[in-house]
Amino acid sequence: MDEGRVIEVKREILSDNTKAADEFRARLRDKRTLYVDVMASPGAGKTTLLLALIKQFREDAKAAGEPEPGLGVIEADLESDVDAQKIKAADVTSVELNTKGVCHVEMGMVERSYAAFGDLADGFDYLFLENIGNLVCPADFDTGAHTRVMLLSVPEGYDKVYKYPPMFGVVDALIVTKSDYLPLNPDFDMDALKRQAKVLNPNLQVFVTSARTGEGIEEVVQFFRGKREALLGK
Repeated sequence: MDEGRVIEVKREILSDNTKAADEFRARLRDKRTLYVDVMASPGAGKTTLLLALIKQFREDAKAAGEPEPGLGVIEADLESDVDAQKIKAADVTSVELNTKGVCHVEMGMVERSYAAFGDLADGFDYLFLENIGNLVCPADFDTGAHTRVMLLSVPEGYDKVYKYPPMFGVVDALIVTKSDYLPLNPDFDMDALKRQAKVLNPNLQVFVTSARTGEGIEEVVQFFRGKREALLGK
């Protein structure tokens, strides 16, 4: 297959995927569900951050005397259900999505995973997709999410912003994780990271977090609350 044909086929695949994503996005909006795509490299702390957010959502609801928000998680991995079991142990409905070696998530996978929730999906205020650990392929595929965020952990180094620019350009927020490691990584240049990230995406919001200490977790929760309120027109 020549290069021109490869580009044409890829464009067709992406076009079909985007059409399905738009339909899914509208469907979840009508159900009053904010759907969030969480992307990062392996080991950046996606599951750990989600567990911290779940805890914060619940604590905030309790403090306000409100019902806990309905939460669901689609856990995408090449293999295994290790992360899905961690989410289920936190008493959150979770579906495991094994891609069997595929390095990204497509809408067909999302739709099948969502269907697996059954009637429980009607109670979701927030649905999170923990995407495949990859900073390249997932940036190309629309998963139907209302908002997309990426994680970058301090141990990975700030220079990921120079090495993987497409990912930074497609997300609404950059969540720096494992900030408690900053004293152990004096070469991590937070200012350079934020500066270059803003060059790639001027509207990008940046959060510095640590699931261990709780730093920044409440701010991320408020970010998602604001996104849901905007989705619902509040």
